[in-house]
Amino acid sequence: MEIIQRLKEGVAVLRNGRFTFANPAFVTITGCRPDALMGKELQEPFPGPEQAAILREHEDVLRSGQNSRPHEFWIETPAGRARIEMTMAPLGSGEAAAVLLTVVDVTPRRKRMDEIRELNDRLESILHSMHDVVVSLSAEDGSVLSINPAAELLYGVPLRNLAKAAESDIVALAHPADSERVGNFYRSVREREFDELEYRIVRSDGKVRWVRDEGYVVSCRSRGRQRFDHMIRDVTEERQAILELHRSEQRYKDFFHKTKDMAFSVSPSGLFLDINDAGIELLGLSCRKAALRSNVYDFVEQPAALDGMLRELDEKGHISNRSVTLKPTAGAHIEVDITARAKRDESGEVLYYEGIASNITQALEDQRNRVLRNTAAGMCHYLNSHLMHISAALDGMKEELAEMDERFLTSARPEEKDEIWTSGRDAVGGYLRDVNLAYRKISELTRAFNSAFLTYREESYLDKTILDIFGACRPD
Repeated sequence: MEIIQRLKEGVAVLRNGRFTFANPAFVTITGCRPDALMGKELQEPFPGPEQAAILREHEDVLRSGQNSRPHEFWIETPAGRARIEMTMAPLGSGEAAAVLLTVVDVTPRRKRMDEIRELNDRLESILHSMHDVVVSLSAEDGSVLSINPAAELLYGVPLRNLAKAAESDIVALAHPADSERVGNFYRSVREREFDELEYRIVRSDGKVRWVRDEGYVVSCRSRGRQRFDHMIRDVTEERQAILELHRSEQRYKDFFHKTKDMAFSVSPSGLFLDINDAGIELLGLSCRKAALRSNVYDFVEQPAALDGMLRELDEKGHISNRSVTLKPTAGAHIEVDITARAKRDESGEVLYYEGIASNITQALEDQRNRVLRNTAAGMCHYLNSHLMHISAALDGMKEELAEMDERFLTSARPEEKDEIWTSGRDAVGGYLRDVNLAYRKISELTRAFNSAFLTYREESYLDKTILDIFGACRPD
């Protein structure tokens, strides 16, 4: 009896369906007072929907003479809500036989199970919402222990079929050209405990997809067993993006190194970060290493012009067709046309400038020669028009003088000679005015060209410059 009194399990004896004995643990677990419990019917300490089930179990025990199965239910106690596990066993036989009633407080265990179940539900919800395939394989026979719905989307195979599959079935979904590698990979996970591999799979509709498979060995310490977990991610778009990026980079590198123009990138302070062979040759440098130790300011004739371009790059992000004079390490100065843009980080700070510089020295020289040819042609046309006036005036004066001579010789009267001299003088005076006008225009043109070419400093004359010269010399 002393042992029963010290038990942590609640023990009570029922006779004719009423309590005749209860140890302290029973009283503590159920929250009943000992003096109020004796003589009470079985169902009274357990009010609620479980009463009917408890009475049925009591009757079954008396009738069958066999122990009942453990029955869990909630009860209200002074200490709060508790979960108990009840078992009944016959003590003797017949309708008046006694029944041993045992109760165990399983509240802590129930709470732990609820927590585990809740955690399991959360994990299952996460797995079901994941786009990556998560599959667990048995270490004993390679069967699929669990697999999430993402597998159906990836492989195009019903989930119920995959749930009954084995490791060999998963490997069989690989592309025939990759199947051997995939089989070796799955075997290697057992030895390495972690491994990963990218390979192709063939969906049920025949489409090929790329996946990244990460395999892990998971040890269940409480059971002393292992399983193999695989996380399989569809990386088709990722691989395509990377391949396209590589192609784009290759195209850029091909353009960068094969273009005959100077391609470059410089830091905000002007240091060369990259430059192609054409740029190295243009600047007269010995090698790429020497170029990357140089600063673009070392090659600019007017640093203020470069400062202005960099400020515009910072403000607008790009410039185009900006002319700059460069001074290579050897040889004559050259004119380049620059188009560039600023590359920035996520915060908007300038990382570097990149662009193209085209050598336009010869083009500018050709333009100068073309403008000078046009100028010479225009000047000739302008001078010819005034020379024609002079020539016409000289011819007119010769004719007038010849006519005066003839009339003087044939005229006898003095009054006729006076009229011939007066008319001849007026005619010659008109011709002289034409000569003076032509002389003045030619002089103005000469002075304009002398003034322009005295200040000539290799600047590229535009058509407007020439037009301004002729505009200043328009006939009145």
